[in-house]
Amino acid sequence: MPKLAAAHHAHQRLLRHPGAATAWTAARAITTRWYDHEQHVAHRWHTRLNQLCAANPHLTTAGSASPALLTRDLVTYPETVTLARALTTLPFSAHHPANGALPLIAQRLRLPRFTLAVNDPLRAYLTHARR
Repeated sequence: MPKLAAAHHAHQRLLRHPGAATAWTAARAITTRWYDHEQHVAHRWHTRLNQLCAANPHLTTAGSASPALLTRDLVTYPETVTLARALTTLPFSAHHPANGALPLIAQRLRLPRFTLAVNDPLRAYLTHARR
């Protein structure tokens, strides 16, 4: 899957950034929550999951484990890398959802609309994270 390979290269570049570890941890928690609650990029992830299952039939016969659970990190990987990179490059003034962070993140995730619920973990990160 070309998107996964491209994400891996972007992740390797991201690791050179001083805030990469914190951003990666936050981005992974955020995208995991989005995945579990089918938010924001769920359609893209469903498509990727179906592609992975079609290319790897053993995923659907893995006993009692769900393919959606088994592949979650792989399915969300490109968006997790993109979000982590966005979090490392946000200007301090944009670290509040109302100050430009959401349009920037939406653009990087290629989302036409991006509204966060009050309890969205990205909102919490943007509101409380300080550099």
